[in-house]
Order: sequence, then C-alpha cells, then structure tokens
Amino acid sequence: MSSPADRTVRDQLLHAAVGLLDDHGPDAMQTRKVSSAAGTTTMALYTHFGGMRTLIAEVAEEGRKQFAVAVTMPDTNDPVADLLICGVAYRKFAIERPHLYRLMFGSTSAHGINAPARNLLTMTVDEIRAEYAAFGQLLHIVHRSMLAGRITAGSADDAQAVIATAAQLWTTIHGFVMLELADYFGSDGSAVGPVLGATVGNLLVALGDTPDELAGSLGTAGWL
Repeated sequence: MSSPADRTVRDQLLHAAVGLLDDHGPDAMQTRKVSSAAGTTTMALYTHFGGMRTLIAEVAEEGRKQFAVAVTMPDTNDPVADLLICGVAYRKFAIERPHLYRLMFGSTSAHGINAPARNLLTMTVDEIRAEYAAFGQLLHIVHRSMLAGRITAGSADDAQAVIATAAQLWTTIHGFVMLELADYFGSDGSAVGPVLGATVGNLLVALGDTPDELAGSLGTAGWL
C-alpha cells in the first residue's frame, strides 16, 4: 500500500481496516473503529465506500493484491522447485495474516458480509491473471512445469487443463493451511514435511514427475 504521506482519505480508511483485521480479527471491522483508526469520520467512510459491505470487499481485494506480491518470485530453471517455494510463501502469508487470509477465501466474514468471489474454472487465463494474480502465478508455474515435462497430466496447450491442474495443487495447500490454522496440526510447523510435503510430493508424482527429479526439486526448495 502507499506510504502514510501519500495516502488519500480513502487509502487511510482501507489501510486502517486491513490493520484492524490483522490485529484484532473481523469483529474489529466496525464503522466507528475503522474511522477512528483512520483519523477521520464515519461520514468519510460512507462517502468513499458507501458502507462496510463495500469496504470489506475492498479489504479482501487489497489482501489478494498483497498475497499476489508475496507468492510471486523470479523464475529459475527448476519450475517444480519454484512451485514448492511458492507454496512456502503461500503458507507463510496465511500463517502470519490468518484473519485476512480467511476473509479473502470466504471462511470468515465481518458482520455476516463475505468477500465476493468468482468460479475460477469458468474463467479464462487472462481473466484469472487480472482478477486473481496469486492463482495466476500458480498457473504460470504449473504451465512451465508442463512445458518442461515435469507435469505430464494434460496438455500445456490446453488452458483448462492447466487451470484444473493448478487447482488441484491449490486445493492441497489451502486445505492443509486451513487445518493448520484451526490447530489440527499444531502450531509449530512440524506437520509441514510429513503432511504437506508428502501430499504435494505424491500429487506431483501422480501428475507425472519422477521421484528422482522431485527429490532434487525438494532439496533445491529447502523442503528436505
């Protein structure tokens, strides 16, 4: 987000709302609390957002933007290692900012208001990259892995196959993260290797990677 000196009133309200959510959870997303944290009035919130429903949707959108930055990194010559490193960054964001993560993915709401979402499986690759850049990054890495012959299930020329394959990997890590956030796997990260690492590894082999190549990528990514 912009620096404090450059923020408009709208930016200040959005920044305040994200901060309250990160620090205190969805119950803090109240008109008066957000306005006070932004150093402005409740009228300003209604002027710029029309109410909390729109502001909450904007908070989720800001979260998606920050999430995309967090999981985007330069390409290397090992796309599967890049995929695994992306997964580490994904989990780190979710663990460090659980309230924002849950709001982004509809597993929590503020005052019964959920962030809007679209069906990714009915979207084009360009639409996904424009609206859900973090998943667009995953698509990019999966496509590279298919072109490199590390993922052989489906064709790299078939956009829907790329989307569906990326969705399988996303489902795996999202499911793990949500269970970890709920303390089903403890809070010390000890389940990352035996549960997440093993599951992702098994899925990648099922999608066409070889155990030897996968082991090399796991080592490069620091998963071993």
